[in-house]
Amino acid sequence: MSGLQVVVGDVQPVVGHIQVIFADNHPLTLSGLRSAVADHSDIQVLAECIDRERVLEAVRSHLPDVLLLSAELLQEELNTLQQLVAELHGTRVILLTGRKDSDFLEEALRCGARGVFQREKPAHYIPLAIRKVTGGGLWFEHAMAERILDEFLNRRNKAQGPEERKIAAVTTREQEVIELICQGLKNKEISERLYISETTVSHHLTSIFRKLEVNDRISLILYSVRNHLVTL
Repeated sequence: MSGLQVVVGDVQPVVGHIQVIFADNHPLTLSGLRSAVADHSDIQVLAECIDRERVLEAVRSHLPDVLLLSAELLQEELNTLQQLVAELHGTRVILLTGRKDSDFLEEALRCGARGVFQREKPAHYIPLAIRKVTGGGLWFEHAMAERILDEFLNRRNKAQGPEERKIAAVTTREQEVIELICQGLKNKEISERLYISETTVSHHLTSIFRKLEVNDRISLILYSVRNHLVTL
């Protein structure tokens, strides 16, 4: 197989079809990917690439909706993925990999991958993944997503001190209430400013006092200034 094999000849875009390019350094994998979508009339394979130097050339030429790209083809250099994503704009990238460590998968997300497809996953999920990212979603195994989220939250909690964790719990609306309180507004004035009821303002205050562990408005103002929630 050559570095770039156009599977369907000179392809003209077909309205309603999801146009894809497959890129992997193993011909058997490419054959399996092609077979996985062969019976799905809404998915059109534009090209297959077997070496990394030809991937960008193929995508520039065909402008696919989805690029299903092997991490091994990139030699797991995710900065290359980031460069690809930066240039491709409308093309969504699904990374095909055997890696399961959270750091690698989280980095793939940061570099712009819209999905990660595990090599051990049954091939009949390939069309589902393609449709998912084409529709604006993300494709990850549930267990993988949970693991990434758990590790992210654990790292964030370790990095934050007790005050940072309290402040992080404050919602955007509660922050608005805090700012107006620090401007000296009463509950009625806050309700008029934010177009909410006085009862709702009271509920927000109760929540704010609980989250920030303060007892009254004066304590809240002092806390907010000391911790840079507001600038007076």
